[in-house]
Amino acid sequence: GEVMLFDRILCDVPCSGDGTMRKAPDIWRRWSVNNGDGLHNMQLRIALHAVRLLKVGGRMVYSTCTPNPIEDEAVVAELLVRCGGALQLLDVSEQLPALRRCPGKRKWLVRDKHQWYSTWQEAEKVGFKLDPSMFSTPEKEQLPLERCMRILPHHQDTGGFFVAVLQKVAETPADLADPSLTHRFTRIITAGYDGRLIKIEGADPHQGAEDAAAYALEAAERAIAALEAGDAAAASKAADAAAAAASRGGLAQDAATEIYKNQRRYDAQEARKQQQLAKQQQRQQDQQDAAAAEADEAAVAAAADAEAMEGVEEA
Repeated sequence: GEVMLFDRILCDVPCSGDGTMRKAPDIWRRWSVNNGDGLHNMQLRIALHAVRLLKVGGRMVYSTCTPNPIEDEAVVAELLVRCGGALQLLDVSEQLPALRRCPGKRKWLVRDKHQWYSTWQEAEKVGFKLDPSMFSTPEKEQLPLERCMRILPHHQDTGGFFVAVLQKVAETPADLADPSLTHRFTRIITAGYDGRLIKIEGADPHQGAEDAAAYALEAAERAIAALEAGDAAAASKAADAAAAAASRGGLAQDAATEIYKNQRRYDAQEARKQQQLAKQQQRQQDQQDAAAAEADEAAVAAAADAEAMEGVEEA
């Protein structure tokens, strides 16, 4: 059916909520960097869907209640890049002039539970559950991300918020797709209450484990060398890198174990699907053949009736 489009959309996405600690202090006890990292992909998908539903000329407000750039500027920047000029980030600094705010960031670092990364290339083989869309890039640094607004709790005795106002100035690219997750490990997992298995295609977990092991070995060697040189800070940083590699290796091992445990059952499930599909196609073919045969019989009967009528008229 026809898709309904909107001229105004408030895209207030689920977030880690650490801007609301003043009214929900338990968030501080539960907070970790994994919260924002784990939500980023969903936030980007929601925002992309909202852009698709926005009319040309319409405005969308993307907002969160967290100051975390992974949930804020990283999402907005990825939106602007993916939309290829069809989406503009508006300067609303003259609106509500009494509202105290900080400009958005053009550069940021990304952290998993072990260490910091400045580029996706640094994190690709060792980062723990990170995505390329989280990272600042030279292209994104040229975007007017300072037009975003970050409102901190102490500014005017409120909660913490992030707000970006975007306008759709042209149709978005026809191939505007959700972010790919093929950089994550291939997995076979159970989906639904019926125990059905689904296969999520991605990177080879065995290769991932090898890469993580090589990274961990290199980091351990750097840590030893730093300790021998008396550089405790460098040794600590190298130890964090080794821990990150160990976590990445654990993810790879878990994915490989899932595949090992579920591959045979998944293959059997897919074989049953193919059999059911073949049976369905055969039934459809049989129905078509039967319908064609009936049509042929009807045509023959009609021709015979017509011939008989001609004989009667001649008589």
